[in-house]
Amino acid sequence: MRDLPKSEVYEQEFRYMPWGILIEKVLALIQREALRNGNVIDLMCGPGYLLGEIAKRRSDLSLEGIDIDPGFIRHAQEKYAGIAFQQADVLSWNSDRSYDVVLCTGGIHHLHYDQQIQFLERIPSLLTPNGFAIFADPYIDDFSMELERRQAAAKLGYEYMMATIRNGAPNEIVKAAVDILYNDVMGFEFKTSLRKLEPTFRRLFSEVEMNKTWPEFTSEFGDYYLVCRNAFH
Repeated sequence: MRDLPKSEVYEQEFRYMPWGILIEKVLALIQREALRNGNVIDLMCGPGYLLGEIAKRRSDLSLEGIDIDPGFIRHAQEKYAGIAFQQADVLSWNSDRSYDVVLCTGGIHHLHYDQQIQFLERIPSLLTPNGFAIFADPYIDDFSMELERRQAAAKLGYEYMMATIRNGAPNEIVKAAVDILYNDVMGFEFKTSLRKLEPTFRRLFSEVEMNKTWPEFTSEFGDYYLVCRNAFH
């Protein structure tokens, strides 16, 4: 497996990779719709970039972040004062609080396929009655066998890498895009198709809004964020 990039490189990726477009959309939605003085938790928050940007736009919000990587959590705690970060595995972590907004951006594909639905099923119990969840991830074309999965991962990874290069990314960011492709094709990360997870989203929430941010051409693969409301508890 190619290691995840350092926190500093990870945060630069938003400037050059298509994922940055999605994050801006998510930020705008939270800025517009999060309840005044509400509380927000970011599950698998990485080095804390998203929460740091939310804090700039909505200083009234109480923010928490959970990630299993100690390096990411150390970076987040040092860089984003005023945000509560905790190192924990989201599959075993528990909270006695309810949240107005639950976020998971770019996290689902780090969980093994047999853990992804287990993780999603935990979310409704974390939400307040009027709360909402945002799930964002890159998805590949649907597949039914390992050969198809590899081909779909290669297709997404190639387009992602080309977009990053076209955006003028420096070498360390291009390398990160190459590493993403490698990890996905070789099965070290677990990108799936939206078609496989959509039934779970709709089973857990009565309102599921799907938004695609990249690529602009018609495709099944790409970056999507789902806004899920009215959880079935």
